[in-house]
Amino acid sequence: MMNISNLTDNENITAEDIGRLIIYNDIYTYSIQTGKGEFENYQLLTQEELDTLMEGIETYEDADILECYIQLRYFIKNAQAMSFAYNQQAQNGFCRLLMYMTQAQQVEHARRMIELLPMIMTSSQFSEMRNPGELARLRGVAIVADNFPCRPKCLDAHDHFIEPEIDCFQEMMSLEHSETMEEKIEYFRNELMFCGLKWQNAYNKLFELIAERIDIPEFTVFCTDTEDLYRQIGEFNQQRQDMENEISGEGEEYENRKRILARIFRPIDLDEIKITEKAVDEVRKRMDDIRVFRNDLTELARILISTGGSNEV
Repeated sequence: MMNISNLTDNENITAEDIGRLIIYNDIYTYSIQTGKGEFENYQLLTQEELDTLMEGIETYEDADILECYIQLRYFIKNAQAMSFAYNQQAQNGFCRLLMYMTQAQQVEHARRMIELLPMIMTSSQFSEMRNPGELARLRGVAIVADNFPCRPKCLDAHDHFIEPEIDCFQEMMSLEHSETMEEKIEYFRNELMFCGLKWQNAYNKLFELIAERIDIPEFTVFCTDTEDLYRQIGEFNQQRQDMENEISGEGEEYENRKRILARIFRPIDLDEIKITEKAVDEVRKRMDDIRVFRNDLTELARILISTGGSNEV
């Protein structure tokens, strides 16, 4: 935490010190409003007190430095809004991806339950079978009388029992149907979720680097919280793994469903949004000159989402 009294009581207070005081005032106000931090023995500086400090600025160079902090102050509000918007975009894409996978999982669960029910046959149907097959051996067989009363709804023209099927509504939520919507699902995954995650991650890292540059660790209070979304992504990956163990069918049908799951609902890898050390070093280098704060800092966030470099943070 900054030692405010040492700065305000110092007759030789610098323009950069005043700039940091202005930023710290905003951090304090935001933290109190959101309940995100505790500040012991800190008294909010009034605008009058800040104006008095700024009146001591005499040289063009000092005025230029102070203006850098004023511009940083303006950037904070815009960057926070953008970071939050990207967070919501990522949430939107993720929830849609989760919805389609959950629907397909429910269909696979229903199919699996049907597979585990005994195969229902008439006695004549059973007598015609030379080998009931692996599935029949797994499920067992329930034999009903040839004059089963539900004919023609349950028995076909050959007196064979008609297996229950997933209804058409469930078919519209199946893995096979998801494959026909691959382009839309990829949009949810890449353009909404991953794009949002990358930009949000970049803004959070930028706030961390600014905190480091101006030597105010509390500056990171402006970061957007990602803990809940990352937790949900972890649960998504676990749910997807559980679904892989529930896929129904056998032979070519089974392999096709596994293939669809592997391609359409592949695990979400957060390594894809990691920021390279090369990009971090580039941003640090640009922030050596405090005048970078007079420019649009969105360009620094753009550098952080760029690819390149072998080391990750």
